[in-house]
Amino acid sequence: MHWHWLIVIYLFLGGLGAGAYLTSFAAEKGWLGPSSSLKRAGYYLAAPIVAIGTLLLVFDLGQGLYKPWLLIGLLSNLSSVMTWGVYILSFFIIIGLIKGFLVFKNKNAPAVLTWAGAILALATGAYTGILLAVVEAVPFWNTAIMPVLFVVSALSTGLSATALLALLIEKQVSQQVREGQAHLLLIVAELVIAALFFGLMFTGIKGTVGIESAAIVVSGAYSVVFWGYFIGLGLLFPLIVFILQQRSFKQTAKKTVSEPSVIPSRLHIFADISVLLGGLALRGLIVFAALPVWDGFTLFL
Repeated sequence: MHWHWLIVIYLFLGGLGAGAYLTSFAAEKGWLGPSSSLKRAGYYLAAPIVAIGTLLLVFDLGQGLYKPWLLIGLLSNLSSVMTWGVYILSFFIIIGLIKGFLVFKNKNAPAVLTWAGAILALATGAYTGILLAVVEAVPFWNTAIMPVLFVVSALSTGLSATALLALLIEKQVSQQVREGQAHLLLIVAELVIAALFFGLMFTGIKGTVGIESAAIVVSGAYSVVFWGYFIGLGLLFPLIVFILQQRSFKQTAKKTVSEPSVIPSRLHIFADISVLLGGLALRGLIVFAALPVWDGFTLFL
Protein backbone atom coordinates (compact mmCIF):
# COMPACT_ATOMS: atom_id res chain seq x y z
CA MET A 1 0.00 0.00 0.00
CA HIS A 2 1.11 3.55 -0.71
CA TRP A 3 -0.38 4.88 2.54
CA HIS A 4 1.80 4.46 5.60
CA TRP A 5 2.23 5.85 9.12
CA LEU A 6 1.99 9.52 8.12
CA ILE A 7 -1.55 8.92 6.87
CA VAL A 8 -2.47 6.87 9.95
CA ILE A 9 -1.28 9.65 12.24
CA TYR A 10 -3.04 12.28 10.13
CA LEU A 11 -6.32 10.37 10.31
CA PHE A 12 -5.89 10.03 14.07
CA LEU A 13 -4.95 13.67 14.73
CA GLY A 14 -7.62 15.01 12.39
CA GLY A 15 -10.33 13.10 14.20
CA LEU A 16 -8.92 13.87 17.64
CA GLY A 17 -8.77 17.62 16.98
CA ALA A 18 -12.30 17.67 15.61
CA GLY A 19 -13.57 15.69 18.59
CA ALA A 20 -11.75 17.96 21.03
CA TYR A 21 -13.46 21.06 19.59
CA LEU A 22 -16.86 19.39 19.75
CA THR A 23 -16.21 18.32 23.35
CA SER A 24 -15.58 21.86 24.54
CA PHE A 25 -18.44 23.08 22.36
CA ALA A 26 -20.78 20.61 24.10
CA ALA A 27 -19.40 21.61 27.51
CA GLU A 28 -19.84 25.30 26.71
CA LYS A 29 -23.48 24.66 25.78
CA GLY A 30 -24.05 22.84 29.07
CA TRP A 31 -24.61 19.47 27.44
CA LEU A 32 -21.91 17.82 29.59
CA GLY A 33 -23.20 19.20 32.86
CA PRO A 34 -23.76 22.64 34.42
CA SER A 35 -20.17 22.98 35.71
CA SER A 36 -18.10 20.92 33.31
CA SER A 37 -14.34 21.52 33.45
CA LEU A 38 -14.00 20.78 29.72
CA LYS A 39 -15.09 24.17 28.39
CA ARG A 40 -11.61 25.37 27.40
CA ALA A 41 -9.18 22.50 26.88
CA GLY A 42 -10.74 21.20 23.66
CA TYR A 43 -10.58 24.62 22.01
CA TYR A 44 -6.86 24.81 22.80
CA LEU A 45 -6.22 21.36 21.31
CA ALA A 46 -8.37 21.43 18.19
CA ALA A 47 -6.70 23.68 15.62
CA PRO A 48 -3.02 22.95 16.47
CA ILE A 49 -3.55 19.18 16.38
CA VAL A 50 -5.46 19.27 13.08
CA ALA A 51 -2.79 21.60 11.65
CA ILE A 52 -0.03 19.13 12.57
CA GLY A 53 -2.02 16.28 11.02
CA THR A 54 -2.62 18.30 7.86
CA LEU A 55 1.10 19.05 7.58
CA LEU A 56 1.81 15.31 7.71
CA LEU A 57 -0.77 14.76 4.97
CA VAL A 58 0.93 17.36 2.77
CA PHE A 59 4.31 15.67 3.25
CA ASP A 60 2.81 12.29 2.39
CA LEU A 61 1.58 13.62 -0.95
CA GLY A 62 5.16 13.40 -2.17
CA GLN A 63 5.39 16.86 -3.72
CA GLY A 64 4.35 18.58 -0.52
CA LEU A 65 7.91 18.84 0.73
CA TYR A 66 9.75 19.45 -2.53
CA LYS A 67 7.26 21.26 -4.79
CA PRO A 68 4.52 22.67 -2.52
CA TRP A 69 3.30 25.05 -5.23
CA LEU A 70 1.87 22.07 -7.10
CA LEU A 71 -0.67 21.64 -4.29
CA ILE A 72 -2.39 24.82 -5.44
CA GLY A 73 -3.99 22.70 -8.16
CA LEU A 74 -6.06 20.99 -5.48
CA LEU A 75 -8.03 24.19 -4.92
CA SER A 76 -9.65 24.15 -8.35
CA ASN A 77 -10.68 20.49 -8.65
CA LEU A 78 -14.03 20.72 -6.87
CA SER A 79 -15.00 17.19 -7.89
CA SER A 80 -12.13 15.78 -5.80
CA VAL A 81 -12.62 14.72 -2.18
CA MET A 82 -9.07 15.93 -1.54
CA THR A 83 -10.13 19.42 -2.62
CA TRP A 84 -13.09 19.31 -0.24
CA GLY A 85 -10.65 18.38 2.48
CA VAL A 86 -8.35 21.30 1.69
CA TYR A 87 -11.18 23.77 2.22
CA ILE A 88 -12.66 22.00 5.27
CA LEU A 89 -9.32 21.66 7.04
CA SER A 90 -8.17 25.18 6.17
CA PHE A 91 -11.33 26.90 7.39
CA PHE A 92 -11.48 24.72 10.51
CA ILE A 93 -7.88 25.49 11.46
CA ILE A 94 -8.43 29.23 10.99
CA ILE A 95 -11.69 29.33 12.94
CA GLY A 96 -10.33 26.96 15.58
CA LEU A 97 -7.31 29.19 16.17
CA ILE A 98 -9.51 32.28 16.51
CA LYS A 99 -11.86 30.52 18.91
CA GLY A 100 -8.99 29.15 20.97
CA PHE A 101 -7.36 32.58 21.18
CA LEU A 102 -10.60 34.25 22.31
CA VAL A 103 -11.14 31.56 24.96
CA PHE A 104 -7.56 32.05 26.16
CA LYS A 105 -8.20 35.79 26.47
CA ASN A 106 -11.51 35.14 28.28
CA LYS A 107 -13.40 36.95 25.54
CA ASN A 108 -16.77 35.92 24.16
CA ALA A 109 -16.59 34.65 20.61
CA PRO A 110 -19.48 35.46 18.24
CA ALA A 111 -22.02 32.66 18.25
CA VAL A 112 -21.77 32.31 14.49
CA LEU A 113 -18.01 31.70 14.80
CA THR A 114 -18.45 29.05 17.49
CA TRP A 115 -21.18 27.24 15.55
CA ALA A 116 -19.20 27.45 12.31
CA GLY A 117 -16.29 25.82 14.10
CA ALA A 118 -18.55 23.03 15.37
CA ILE A 119 -19.94 22.35 11.89
CA LEU A 120 -16.44 22.33 10.41
CA ALA A 121 -15.22 20.08 13.24
CA LEU A 122 -17.93 17.56 12.41
CA ALA A 123 -17.03 17.83 8.72
CA THR A 124 -13.36 17.29 9.56
CA GLY A 125 -14.11 14.16 11.57
CA ALA A 126 -16.29 12.80 8.77
CA TYR A 127 -13.75 13.73 6.09
CA THR A 128 -11.10 11.48 7.63
CA GLY A 129 -13.44 8.57 6.93
CA ILE A 130 -14.75 9.83 3.59
CA LEU A 131 -11.16 10.11 2.34
CA LEU A 132 -10.97 6.32 2.61
CA ALA A 133 -14.57 5.47 1.75
CA VAL A 134 -14.39 6.95 -1.75
CA VAL A 135 -11.49 4.69 -2.80
CA GLU A 136 -13.36 2.11 -4.88
CA ALA A 137 -10.21 0.11 -5.54
CA VAL A 138 -10.06 -0.83 -1.83
CA PRO A 139 -13.29 -2.69 -0.88
CA PHE A 140 -12.35 -2.68 2.81
CA TRP A 141 -12.62 1.13 2.81
CA ASN A 142 -15.37 1.60 0.27
CA THR A 143 -18.40 1.58 2.56
CA ALA A 144 -20.67 4.25 4.06
CA ILE A 145 -19.97 2.85 7.53
CA MET A 146 -16.38 4.11 7.41
CA PRO A 147 -17.15 7.85 7.98
CA VAL A 148 -19.61 6.97 10.75
CA LEU A 149 -17.03 4.80 12.52
CA PHE A 150 -14.40 7.52 12.25
CA VAL A 151 -16.74 10.25 13.51
CA VAL A 152 -17.70 8.25 16.61
CA SER A 153 -14.04 7.40 17.24
CA ALA A 154 -13.14 11.08 16.78
CA LEU A 155 -15.70 12.14 19.37
CA SER A 156 -14.45 9.49 21.81
CA THR A 157 -10.75 10.30 21.44
CA GLY A 158 -11.48 14.04 21.46
CA LEU A 159 -13.41 13.71 24.73
CA SER A 160 -10.58 11.74 26.34
CA ALA A 161 -7.85 14.10 25.09
CA THR A 162 -9.80 17.12 26.34
CA ALA A 163 -10.28 15.48 29.74
CA LEU A 164 -6.55 14.78 30.02
CA LEU A 165 -5.55 18.34 29.09
CA ALA A 166 -8.13 19.76 31.50
CA LEU A 167 -6.31 17.98 34.33
CA LEU A 168 -3.25 20.09 33.54
CA ILE A 169 -4.75 23.51 32.88
CA GLU A 170 -7.83 23.74 35.09
CA LYS A 171 -7.59 24.57 38.80
CA GLN A 172 -10.59 22.44 39.72
CA VAL A 173 -11.35 19.32 37.72
CA SER A 174 -14.22 16.93 38.29
CA GLN A 175 -16.05 14.53 36.04
CA GLN A 176 -19.81 14.96 36.01
CA VAL A 177 -22.39 12.30 35.39
CA ARG A 178 -23.12 13.53 31.85
CA GLU A 179 -19.44 13.32 30.91
CA GLY A 180 -19.35 9.72 32.09
CA GLN A 181 -22.53 9.00 30.15
CA ALA A 182 -20.97 10.53 27.03
CA HIS A 183 -17.91 8.29 27.43
CA LEU A 184 -20.11 5.22 27.78
CA LEU A 185 -22.38 6.12 24.88
CA LEU A 186 -19.46 6.71 22.50
CA ILE A 187 -17.59 3.54 23.48
CA VAL A 188 -20.70 1.37 23.13
CA ALA A 189 -21.52 3.04 19.80
CA GLU A 190 -17.99 2.41 18.53
CA LEU A 191 -18.19 -1.24 19.56
CA VAL A 192 -21.51 -1.69 17.76
CA ILE A 193 -20.40 0.13 14.60
CA ALA A 194 -17.12 -1.79 14.47
CA ALA A 195 -19.04 -5.06 14.84
CA LEU A 196 -21.39 -4.01 12.02
CA PHE A 197 -18.45 -3.02 9.85
CA PHE A 198 -16.58 -6.29 10.20
CA GLY A 199 -19.80 -8.26 10.02
CA LEU A 200 -20.56 -6.55 6.72
CA MET A 201 -17.13 -7.44 5.39
CA PHE A 202 -17.51 -11.11 6.34
CA THR A 203 -20.86 -11.36 4.55
CA GLY A 204 -18.95 -11.01 1.29
CA ILE A 205 -20.85 -7.94 0.15
CA LYS A 206 -17.49 -6.36 -0.72
CA GLY A 207 -16.17 -9.51 -2.36
CA THR A 208 -13.41 -11.87 -1.38
CA VAL A 209 -10.93 -9.02 -1.02
CA GLY A 210 -13.11 -7.44 1.65
CA ILE A 211 -13.30 -10.78 3.46
CA GLU A 212 -9.53 -11.22 3.25
CA SER A 213 -8.89 -7.73 4.63
CA ALA A 214 -11.26 -8.28 7.55
CA ALA A 215 -9.69 -11.68 8.24
CA ILE A 216 -6.22 -10.11 8.40
CA VAL A 217 -7.51 -7.86 11.18
CA VAL A 218 -9.66 -10.29 13.16
CA SER A 219 -7.71 -13.54 12.91
CA GLY A 220 -4.60 -12.84 10.87
CA ALA A 221 -1.43 -10.80 11.11
CA TYR A 222 -3.05 -7.90 12.96
CA SER A 223 -5.28 -9.91 15.30
CA VAL A 224 -3.16 -9.12 18.38
CA VAL A 225 -3.43 -5.40 17.69
CA PHE A 226 -7.16 -5.71 17.01
CA TRP A 227 -8.14 -7.75 20.07
CA GLY A 228 -5.45 -6.43 22.39
CA TYR A 229 -5.13 -2.73 21.61
CA PHE A 230 -8.36 -1.75 19.87
CA ILE A 231 -10.96 -4.00 21.51
CA GLY A 232 -9.35 -4.80 24.87
CA LEU A 233 -7.35 -1.71 25.74
CA GLY A 234 -9.17 0.88 23.65
CA LEU A 235 -12.80 -0.12 24.25
CA LEU A 236 -13.46 -2.79 26.90
CA PHE A 237 -11.09 -1.47 29.58
CA PRO A 238 -12.44 2.12 29.49
CA LEU A 239 -15.97 0.73 29.18
CA ILE A 240 -15.57 -1.10 32.49
CA VAL A 241 -14.00 1.96 34.14
CA PHE A 242 -16.83 4.27 33.10
CA ILE A 243 -19.49 1.72 34.09
CA LEU A 244 -17.96 1.66 37.58
CA GLN A 245 -17.93 5.46 37.50
CA GLN A 246 -21.66 5.56 36.76
CA ARG A 247 -22.30 3.32 39.76
CA SER A 248 -20.30 5.76 41.87
CA PHE A 249 -22.44 8.60 40.53
CA LYS A 250 -25.61 6.76 41.55
CA GLN A 251 -24.32 6.19 45.06
CA THR A 252 -23.31 9.85 45.37
CA ALA A 253 -26.68 11.02 44.02
CA LYS A 254 -28.44 9.34 46.95
CA LYS A 255 -26.48 11.49 49.38
CA THR A 256 -26.78 14.90 47.70
CA VAL A 257 -29.37 16.97 45.90
CA SER A 258 -26.89 18.45 43.40
CA GLU A 259 -25.69 16.73 40.26
CA PRO A 260 -22.98 14.24 41.32
CA SER A 261 -19.36 14.48 40.21
CA VAL A 262 -16.13 12.66 40.99
CA ILE A 263 -12.47 13.66 41.00
CA PRO A 264 -10.68 11.80 38.20
CA SER A 265 -8.58 8.95 39.60
CA ARG A 266 -5.52 7.29 38.09
CA LEU A 267 -7.86 4.64 36.74
CA HIS A 268 -9.84 7.31 34.86
CA ILE A 269 -6.62 8.79 33.49
CA PHE A 270 -5.47 5.38 32.27
CA ALA A 271 -8.90 4.83 30.71
CA ASP A 272 -8.62 8.09 28.74
CA ILE A 273 -5.11 7.19 27.58
CA SER A 274 -6.41 3.76 26.53
CA VAL A 275 -9.13 5.39 24.43
CA LEU A 276 -6.44 7.37 22.59
CA LEU A 277 -4.33 4.26 21.97
CA GLY A 278 -7.40 2.41 20.73
CA GLY A 279 -8.25 5.23 18.32
CA LEU A 280 -4.74 5.15 16.87
CA ALA A 281 -4.86 1.34 16.62
CA LEU A 282 -8.19 1.50 14.76
CA ARG A 283 -6.82 3.76 12.06
CA GLY A 284 -3.65 1.72 11.72
CA LEU A 285 -5.68 -1.47 11.30
CA ILE A 286 -7.98 0.08 8.72
CA VAL A 287 -5.10 1.46 6.62
CA PHE A 288 -2.59 -1.40 6.84
CA ALA A 289 -4.97 -4.36 6.48
CA ALA A 290 -6.69 -3.07 3.34
CA LEU A 291 -6.03 -5.12 0.21
CA PRO A 292 -6.47 -3.30 -3.12
CA VAL A 293 -8.14 -4.61 -6.23
CA TRP A 294 -8.00 -3.53 -9.84
CA ASP A 295 -10.26 -4.84 -12.61
CA GLY A 296 -11.37 -7.70 -10.36
CA PHE A 297 -7.86 -8.90 -9.54
CA THR A 298 -6.21 -8.65 -6.14
CA LEU A 299 -2.78 -7.08 -6.24
CA PHE A 300 -0.43 -8.99 -3.98
CA LEU A 301 2.55 -6.69 -3.57
